[in-house]
Amino acid sequence: MRILHVANFNLRKYGADLYATDRKLSNGLIRCGHLVYDFSYRDVCRNESPLRTTRFGRGGLAKKLKLACRRFRPQLLLLGHSELIDAETLAEVRREHPQMKLALWYVDALFHRDKTSHLFARRPHLDVIFATTGGELLAELAGDGCRAAYFPNPVDPSVECLRADESDDYDHDFIFCGRDANDPERQHFMESLALRAGKMMRCSFRGCLGNAPLTGADYLAALGRSRMALNISRRNDVFLYSSDRLAQLLGNGLLTFSPRVPGLDRLFGEEHLVHFDNLDDLLDKLAHFHRHEDQRRAIARAGRLQAHRVCGVERVCRFMLETVFAFPASDSYQWADQVYPSP
Repeated sequence: MRILHVANFNLRKYGADLYATDRKLSNGLIRCGHLVYDFSYRDVCRNESPLRTTRFGRGGLAKKLKLACRRFRPQLLLLGHSELIDAETLAEVRREHPQMKLALWYVDALFHRDKTSHLFARRPHLDVIFATTGGELLAELAGDGCRAAYFPNPVDPSVECLRADESDDYDHDFIFCGRDANDPERQHFMESLALRAGKMMRCSFRGCLGNAPLTGADYLAALGRSRMALNISRRNDVFLYSSDRLAQLLGNGLLTFSPRVPGLDRLFGEEHLVHFDNLDDLLDKLAHFHRHEDQRRAIARAGRLQAHRVCGVERVCRFMLETVFAFPASDSYQWADQVYPSP
């Protein structure tokens, strides 16, 4: 089929976001046999503004989206993070193309309620909203004839292509790449972790503690030259929610340490990653696997294989298409019960 994928492809970042979810999903849909046209909505919005800003380009963006639908005639209009495209525009598109399906995916946390109002506003014109949060927060998105469904952060073999678990050449024993801005509790945790772990092993903290972030190929290269890594989100008590960092770490073969996120054991068990309960527990387990190389490699390898098997982008894309078009399920998805009908 033809799929018009409207997302934030960040053309102006010139490769810095090569591992972003929008590109992974386009890759997966193409590998599933579909024609995908990428519509970088923020770049279009700027181009349609005389001042090259998104503030004054929304009218032009709406016109160009409708033009793209007329010319491309997609069977599916798939929206990513696309808050500049309003409900009225989607209503017009739907009236002009009544046979076309409309779906939206969202990977930011649903517990940030100030950032999700646009999802509810556009819901009456969508068939499905996909989110990387499950449970009650996901169920609340269903309504106005729109279903809500969970999908895991995808792993793309062309992006998560490294095998840190097989390497013998490392720059760091432990790495964390993530931000701590405007979060004093997170910053304190990282400060304590860096101080204490740094006495045992070679550590790298990027994007936090005053250190510059890593992006693009530099980020992937740093992962490939690290033994172990930390996955932690702003909140770790939300059903099935984790940062996409988890897919990047596991998918590239790092031994990954993560808090016990509710429901995440559906995807990854104790044999795939290392859970910790608090800072002291994390430090004890870091020290253990720093000393026991064979155990580290075994769990890291199992985690990598599981991430590519369960969360592989083609499998995730098949689930999304089967959900949107009500096709029979081609696989036993671990999250299959996280599809909520409209009340």
